[in-house]
Parts: sequence; structure tokens; C-alpha cells
Amino acid sequence: MENDSIHLRETPDLLTQEEAIRLLRLDRLGLRDPRESLWHLRRTGQLGYVKVAGKVLIPRVKIAEYLVRQAIEPG
Repeated sequence: MENDSIHLRETPDLLTQEEAIRLLRLDRLGLRDPRESLWHLRRTGQLGYVKVAGKVLIPRVKIAEYLVRQAIEPG
């Protein structure tokens, strides 16, 4: 693993948008604009978030829930 990778269990309870982008690896998927992709997930209700002092933060549990919903079962 690379030194700048983020592991879900090692992250703070509330992540900045940049931390969420790295955790979801949106910055490594060849997307034109990873921030736009994260915004789309938030806007469409696929990824929950909170605002603290006007700043968007993504609860770690919401990322875990999103990943569970995206899982594809074999078969």
C-alpha cells in the first residue's frame, strides 16, 4: 500500500471532503473532477454528510454504509 492511502478504521469520525475523496479513491479512478463526483454522491443522497461551522464533513459511518450498498455479491 502507498504511504498516502487511508484505511477506513484509521480515519477520524468526520472526514473533510479531500479525505473522503482519498478514502473512496475517487482521485485514483481517472475521473475528470473527483470533487464533482463527491458532490454528485452527496446531492443525490447516496452519501450522507454534515455541516459544521459551514464546512461539509463526511461521517466515516456514512462512507462505510455507502460502500456496503455498492457491494456486488457474486453469483
